[in-house]
Amino acid sequence: MRSSPFLVPLLLTALLAPACSPAGRPSFDQAVDKLFAQGYPQALEAYFCSLGTSPALGFRWAGTSAERAVGDRVAAEMKAMGLSNVRLEPVPVDVFEFEEASLTVAGRRMTASTIAGVPPAPPDGVSAPIVYVKGGTAADFDAAGDVSGRLVLIDMKMSSWWFCLPAFEAAYRKAAGVVCTYTPDDPKYYSVDDKALGSFDGQYDLGAPPWIYVSRRDGDWLKSQLGSGPVTATMVLKEKVTLARDGGVAYNVVGELPGSRGDGQMMLMAAHQDAHFRAGADDTAALVNMLTIAKSMQASGYRPKRTVVFLATAGEEFGYTDSYYEWIIGAWWAATRAHADWAGRVRALINLESMAVKEAPLALRSNPELKPWLERLASEYPRFLPNGCEFLTPVNSWNDQWTFTAAGIPSVKFDATTPEYEALYHSDYETSDVVDWPYLAKIAKFVFRAAGEMDDGLLPYSLKARADDLAAALKTDKLEDSRADPETISRLERALAAFGRAAAALDARTSSIPADRVEEVNGGLLAIEKTINSSFTALSPADDDITVYPHQAVLRDARGIDAALAALTAIKPAPAAALKALGGTYLTRLGLAFSYPVYQKHISRLDPGFDRIHWGAQGHLPKPLDVMPQYRKIQSEDYTGVVAELEAKQRMLLGELNERLEEMAVVLEWATSRIEASPIFSASWR
Repeated sequence: MRSSPFLVPLLLTALLAPACSPAGRPSFDQAVDKLFAQGYPQALEAYFCSLGTSPALGFRWAGTSAERAVGDRVAAEMKAMGLSNVRLEPVPVDVFEFEEASLTVAGRRMTASTIAGVPPAPPDGVSAPIVYVKGGTAADFDAAGDVSGRLVLIDMKMSSWWFCLPAFEAAYRKAAGVVCTYTPDDPKYYSVDDKALGSFDGQYDLGAPPWIYVSRRDGDWLKSQLGSGPVTATMVLKEKVTLARDGGVAYNVVGELPGSRGDGQMMLMAAHQDAHFRAGADDTAALVNMLTIAKSMQASGYRPKRTVVFLATAGEEFGYTDSYYEWIIGAWWAATRAHADWAGRVRALINLESMAVKEAPLALRSNPELKPWLERLASEYPRFLPNGCEFLTPVNSWNDQWTFTAAGIPSVKFDATTPEYEALYHSDYETSDVVDWPYLAKIAKFVFRAAGEMDDGLLPYSLKARADDLAAALKTDKLEDSRADPETISRLERALAAFGRAAAALDARTSSIPADRVEEVNGGLLAIEKTINSSFTALSPADDDITVYPHQAVLRDARGIDAALAALTAIKPAPAAALKALGGTYLTRLGLAFSYPVYQKHISRLDPGFDRIHWGAQGHLPKPLDVMPQYRKIQSEDYTGVVAELEAKQRMLLGELNERLEEMAVVLEWATSRIEASPIFSASWR
C-alpha cells in the first residue's frame, strides 16, 4: 500500500532526516552502535537480571520489590535521556513476593520454584506422606486412592491443560499440597537440562493447595523412592502476598518524545518489566532495547511528527489470582482504564517481546491490515534481518499487543525466538546468555524504520487485507449447515462484499492522495481501525485463547451439537459418533479429564459475566457450554431427555450466532460507508 513512486521518496527523506541533523549529531544508527559499543543495553540487562525477590532464583512479578526496582530504573533512564512527562502510573494487582521453595525427603533438600498466584505454605511448611498421581486427572486420583491431607506428585502436562486444573482436582480431593515435575510425555517446556526449574502464570486460586515445581532430576529420584515404599516429604513455599483489595499495586512507566504536530495522534512502543526467574530474553532484552531506541532517538535529534509514547508495562506475566484472564494486566489497565482515549489516536502499537535469541528470525505478528506494510518494510531492509523474517496474523493473546488491539489500536509484535528456545522458556536457564547483542542492535534499527514510517504520511492500513482475511474465515457453507438464519447470512455476505470492493478501491487510490488531504483520510482510517479491531478481535477459549472472529467459537459449538443430534436421531442411532461430536465442543475435553465440580469451577471463570474476567471481557467470549451431563447420559446408555436438552442448547447457540453475524454485518456496513464518504472517493481534489 505504501510502495508507490509518489510516496517512497517522501518517506526516505523523512527517515534520513536524523542523519542530517545539525551540530554534528550522529544518525540514529550511529547512536545505536555507540550505545551498544559502550555497553549501555548490556549494563541495563545485567542490572535488571540481577534483581529478584528470591536471591537464588530471581523473579520479579507484578508489584514486587524487584519489579518496582526495574520500574524506578526505567523511569530514571527516561528522565536522564530527556523524555518528557515521565511518570509511574499505578495498576492494582495481587502482589506475590516469592522468596523460596523446596521439598525435603529423607534428608535430601530439593530446591523448587513455583507459579504465580499460588498461596504460600504455612510458616513451618507442610509435612505429609506424598502420593504420585501421574497427570493429575480424575482417573489418576481415583487410582491413587485417598489423598486427603497428603502431598501429591503430578506430572506437568501443559500441552493438555494448564497447571490450575490438576491443582483444582487436588483441592477437590483435599490434598495438602502439590508437587509438580517434568514428564517426557510432554517435553516442550523446561527440558533444557535435567536440573531446570520452571514457572508460569498459573490461573490459580487461593483456595487450591500450595504448588511447587521440582526439576526432572529430582522428580525422577522422587518417583524412584515412591516405587520402593511410602515416602514422607516436607514442602516449603515462602511468599509475601498483598492482594489488590489490600493495597497491592504495580506501576506502568510512561515517557514521551514530543511530536512536532499537535493533532493528538501518537505512536506507542511497549515492553514489559516483569519476569519469571532472570528472563534474559523475555522480556528483559526487549525492555533494554526499547530504552536504547528512545535514547538513540534523543541522541540523534530525531523529532517525530507525532508524540512517541514509550510504555514499560507491569504484570504481563501475571497480575491476579482467582482469575483465568490474569496475564497482560498492566497493558489491559493502560488500554481500558488509564488511557481508554488512546484508541483512535494511536497510529500503531509496536510491542517489543522476547529478544534477541541467537539465529532466530524476526517474527512480526500483527492484525491483518498491517501485514502488507510489514512485508514491504522487511523487503527494503534485509540488512537488519540476518536471520530472516516471519509474518503472522492475527494478533496473539499471549502478549501485551492483544488487549490494545481489542481496544481498537492496530499493533505489531516484534520478537525473535527459536523452537529450541522453548526448552528453556520460563526456566532458570533463560539468562542473558541467550541474547545476541549485535542482532539486538539490528532489530533496534529496523524498529526505528517502522516507527518512522508509521509516524509520517498516509497510514499503511490495508483494509483490503482485512476483507480478505475475514472472507477466508467466513465459511458460508458451514454457516448454512449450522442452520443460521439465511437472511442474516445473506446480509453479512453482502456487507463483506461491499466492504471488500470499497477497501480494494481505497488501496488502489492511496498513491494519488494530495498531501493536503492525507490527514483527513488518516482520521477516517483511525476511526475505522478502532471499530474493526474492537469489534472483530475475539477469543476462543477452546483453542488456548487464540484470536478469532466473534462468530467462530459459537459456530464451532453449534456444529458440534448439530452433529451430535444428527447421530442420536438417525434411523440407526450412533452414540459413539454423538460422544465424539460433543467431545469436540467448547472445553468438554477438560470435563472428561477432571471431576465435574472442578470442570464447572474452571469454566465459570470464563463466563463473560464473571467478576474477575478482566481483559477477557474484550474478547466477545461465548457463554460457557456445559454438555457434560448429556455426555455422561449417552455414555451410560441413558438417553432420557438428551435430545431435547441438546436441542435447547442448539437453539441458544443459534440465537447467539445470529446475533454475532448481524453485529458483524453492521460493523462492515458502517466501515464501508466511512470509506465511501472519504475524500479519496471525491472528484473534487483530483
